Amino acid sequence: MGPLDRRRPRAFLAVVLAVVSVAGSVGATHGQPGARPLDLAAVALLLVSPLALVLLVPRPVVAVAVSVAAVSVFLVAGYAWGPALAGPVGVLVGVLLSGPAERARRVAWGGAVLLAGAVVAAAALRPDAPPRATLLGGAAWTVVVLLVAGAIRDRSARIAAAREAEQVARAERERTAVADERLRIAREVHDVLAHSLSAITVQAGVGLHLLDRDPDQARSALTAIRTTSTEALDEVRAVLGVVRGEPRTDGPAVDDGAPLVPTWDLAALPRLARLAEGGGLTVALTVDPATAGLPDRLAGVVYRVVQEALTNVRRHARDATRVDARVDVEGFTKRADGTRPGDAEAHRSRGSRLVTVTVTDDGTTASSVPEPGYGLRGMRERVESVGGSLVAGPVPGPAPGRGPGSGTAGRGFRVRAVFPWPGTMPRPSTTGRSDEEPSGREEAP
Repeated sequence: MGPLDRRRPRAFLAVVLAVVSVAGSVGATHGQPGARPLDLAAVALLLVSPLALVLLVPRPVVAVAVSVAAVSVFLVAGYAWGPALAGPVGVLVGVLLSGPAERARRVAWGGAVLLAGAVVAAAALRPDAPPRATLLGGAAWTVVVLLVAGAIRDRSARIAAAREAEQVARAERERTAVADERLRIAREVHDVLAHSLSAITVQAGVGLHLLDRDPDQARSALTAIRTTSTEALDEVRAVLGVVRGEPRTDGPAVDDGAPLVPTWDLAALPRLARLAEGGGLTVALTVDPATAGLPDRLAGVVYRVVQEALTNVRRHARDATRVDARVDVEGFTKRADGTRPGDAEAHRSRGSRLVTVTVTDDGTTASSVPEPGYGLRGMRERVESVGGSLVAGPVPGPAPGRGPGSGTAGRGFRVRAVFPWPGTMPRPSTTGRSDEEPSGREEAP
């Protein structure tokens, strides 16, 4: 679209042209004694161009032809030279600033040639024609006006293209944000429900098994089910509260830059280990004290990796008896006495620190690789979102808790996530991507 595609701007330009043409011709008539006095026919001819600008610009060829014909009749009839030419020039400008750009240029410059021919013909038929230099000057000014109008059209087109590109980019950003938010919500809800329901299933199985033989133990299992389900509901409410944008109830309702998802600190890891135990499964949890300063967002990544890994053990390694879960900070250099450096030394060595989460079980690994499910996929997305990598697959050596050489083929599964401490540069990965690792166990899609 051009700047004059709408009728209102064209109407404004038409009024200006009508005033200039009529008033200017009245003055020019007094300055040209040999010119024919203005009458109603002359005024009607002067108003043809403004009307063509308003009504006929959508059909530019007709508008130009009518305007040039009207001014030709005006000049041949002997009326005053000069201001009458403003009408057709205005029509040429209107044509150039409206409609498809390429067609507008062709019609406008073709109309300029037609107008020049009409002026030359009228000058040849009238004895009081202006000097040749005056006619050439008028033609030059017409060319300048059309060049300026063309530049305005090009600039308008660039602005419109930039605005359209910005709208497309904004829409794409909005679609991406919506997709990311849906993925984040799905991941949070999946992690909460999968882990909690897995623990509830185990405890329910224990309760059913011991209902007749050991009522007290069955009652403990039912109590654990109630506790787990209550905690799961609280976590789901936390996630849904973020989705709904509800104000926080534990403090002032202000925008304090809180993350868009709930966060958990590493102090909740022992509870995860206790919930995962039962039915002959023992969970050994080791958390490096150096992780105490880990930001909440990264602590949430650690929490979810451990949670999902334990959930997969409960669901897919029914014969597992032991799980080793470790959260370490690599990159510290221990002193000779075996202690870690102080805060100042740790700060100086922060450039090479990596957080490592490893969860290993001794369960049976399936011989075939199933289709990837939401569990490992969600863990991988979380770890990669903080610049890390995740590897999941069968344990290459002895199963956890067994001595060297005691490993059994097809037993043992390990999940290992590594990501940099905030503000550090991750080291190049030597393990390869996790999706290249043959994972023998995964959550069902």
